[in-house]
Amino acid sequence: MHKWLKFLLLFLFLSATNAQAQNFRTLDSLKRLIVPQKVDTFQVALLNKIAFLYSAVDSTNTILFADKAIDIANKLNYKKGIAKSLEAKGNLFISKTNGPKALSYFKEASSIWLTLNDELSYAECLRNIGQAYLIMLQQNNALLELEKAEKIFIKYKNKFGLSTVYQTIGNVYRDKGNNEIAIEYFLKALKLEEDNKDVKSIGSIQNNLGRLMNETKNYPEALKYYTQSIQTSKSIGDLRLIGIGQLNLCNIYAIQLNYPKAIELLLDAKENFIKSGFTRGVQICINNLGAINLRQGNYETAITYLKESLSIAKENQTQLGVALVQQNIGYGYMKLKKYDESLKWFVEAEATANKYGAEPFTFGEIYNHRSMLDSSTQNFESALKYRSKYIAITEKISGESVVKQVNELKTKYDVEKKELLINLLNKTDSIKSLEIANQQNAINKNKFDLATQQLALTAAGLQLAEADLQLADDSLQLSIKNETILQNRLDSTQKEERIKDLNKQKQIQALEVYRKNITIVALSIFVVLIVLLGYSFYNRRILQQKANMQLAIAAQQQKATIEIIEAEEKERKRIAEDLHDGVGQLMTAAWLNLQVLNEESQTENSTQFPLINKTMLLVDESCKEVRQVSHNMMPNALLRKGLINSIQEFINQINTGKLSINLQTDELRKPLESHVETILYRVIQESVNNVVKHAQATQLDISINQDQTGVTVMVEDNGVGFNTSITRDTDGIGLQNIRSRIAYLKGTVNWDSSNTHGTLVSIHIPATT
Repeated sequence: MHKWLKFLLLFLFLSATNAQAQNFRTLDSLKRLIVPQKVDTFQVALLNKIAFLYSAVDSTNTILFADKAIDIANKLNYKKGIAKSLEAKGNLFISKTNGPKALSYFKEASSIWLTLNDELSYAECLRNIGQAYLIMLQQNNALLELEKAEKIFIKYKNKFGLSTVYQTIGNVYRDKGNNEIAIEYFLKALKLEEDNKDVKSIGSIQNNLGRLMNETKNYPEALKYYTQSIQTSKSIGDLRLIGIGQLNLCNIYAIQLNYPKAIELLLDAKENFIKSGFTRGVQICINNLGAINLRQGNYETAITYLKESLSIAKENQTQLGVALVQQNIGYGYMKLKKYDESLKWFVEAEATANKYGAEPFTFGEIYNHRSMLDSSTQNFESALKYRSKYIAITEKISGESVVKQVNELKTKYDVEKKELLINLLNKTDSIKSLEIANQQNAINKNKFDLATQQLALTAAGLQLAEADLQLADDSLQLSIKNETILQNRLDSTQKEERIKDLNKQKQIQALEVYRKNITIVALSIFVVLIVLLGYSFYNRRILQQKANMQLAIAAQQQKATIEIIEAEEKERKRIAEDLHDGVGQLMTAAWLNLQVLNEESQTENSTQFPLINKTMLLVDESCKEVRQVSHNMMPNALLRKGLINSIQEFINQINTGKLSINLQTDELRKPLESHVETILYRVIQESVNNVVKHAQATQLDISINQDQTGVTVMVEDNGVGFNTSITRDTDGIGLQNIRSRIAYLKGTVNWDSSNTHGTLVSIHIPATT
């Protein structure tokens, strides 16, 4: 039954996001460098760095800072900054195991890198695309992208990039079930990181090699690599990597039925994950504690751990392994003979597996245990159905395994055959080369003998001619030397006199030039200083005037906005009161009069009774409609119960079978001012109405959270979305109202939308001091 631990062993995707997500000190330092209102490429790079660091731990801040970076980059037409922002969003969805959404962002970024002809950045983006395909279980597509990245990194001799590509390729082959090739790639990556002396990456690769050795049942090697990984991580104090090594090492002891040692390692790993802020690791530790308790028959304790694991997964918005955890809870209830509760969890597990796409192994576990449950409850027809499903999926898994083994053996045979043929051809070529070389040596020896004989014949004649020439040359050289000596003496005397004259002239000229240079430099410095002072004074005055003008304009705009919003709310309140006190009272009086007529017509058996009764129903429906309109214009719940209850009441009124609306909030820790609550209510009301009217969505999530920095509101749907780049220039009245209201509160609002992934509206209102 050790397979319950199988899916929760941590196998790292070594992206830059995972390596830096915990560095909160760096985040604080970077935030202090932000200069509001400043528009330059440094601010874009700074915002992208912050978004990148947040991408593994905080989706709201990731989108917030990435969108700010994109806004500035668009103003500067800074394509590199836009690409980096898209990659930060892609990293966010990689950490959330949302492959399709991550893929869309990375592909958009890769097209920008191609336009900029930045091959190394393009290669890094291809590696990330490979990771997205791997999450989507599209291993062949992942390999195509990773092989392209590999060629580019080899071309530029980039060892770091090549190492990360090899690790990701190793993950792909591991998912394909070819662990031998996966191990080869991880060993290549380990050699590169040892050359780079990157201790952190070495520890990660050692951990992944231990995982692969474990899957091939080579437990001694698995223990060796896990232990090396833990020691390496301890040398740099990386609590997260230490915890991952301990978590994976516990599986070896669980397989060997050494549960006390396994539990000890899990508790140590959990503590390290808590200290390093790695909530995904905490979830896995808690889940594995539940799995071990299932093995030991402690079903109540196991269910408690497993439910806690699901709660953490929900907080992190991850579906990785959730279906298998749900079926384990169902199995625990089945063992406790709580069959109704068990059935509920098995149904939920099957729905989760179908919705988010689980491995065949997970479906097999669900079908097998569901069949056991149905047999226990005498539902033999359902038991037979799920048993048949379990047998079919087991045969499929076995068949795929056999096909993989046959393909591997065939590949090995073909490779060995080619290697043997190459060796034979090499030997044949070597023999022929030796024969040709021997023949060439013999020919060269004959040529050398002939040349030696010819040299011997001509040497004697040359010696005689050289002697005669030497005598004539000696006499000629002697006379030439005598003439040269006399001429040199005369020339040297004349040159000495000229040199003295030239030196005097140069000294005089140098002094004159030096004086002129000193005068020119002094005048230049004086003029430059005067110009700079004048320009500085003028520029400062202009900037001061612009600043004063901008402050005046901003104050006037804010005053106008406040007056418009206050007037609008007063008018809404007046109309609502008129509807309630005026039209509402008249409709009520009409209804009461009709009630009297209705009672009289009943007693008199009048033929008008059906008409009067129908008219009463219409008047009653009109009264309700008037109250509803009055409430929408100025809801009583907002005045009496506050923002959260008003939003919930508004949602309850519009919820339909087609659109599921979910409100998530931790309540507001600090009360908001009434005008802030009113504006937020109107903005959320407008956003929800836009979704209902235009988005064609089936799911709408609203989250309202408050922290020390202020209030954050997220409205996300899965509808058709819209093109924000086109809409921005021609916004409708609704979007303009939202922008003006949020601007009045000195907040920010951003729309992230596409035709395939719906729309995300993120709003942040800063806390008032």
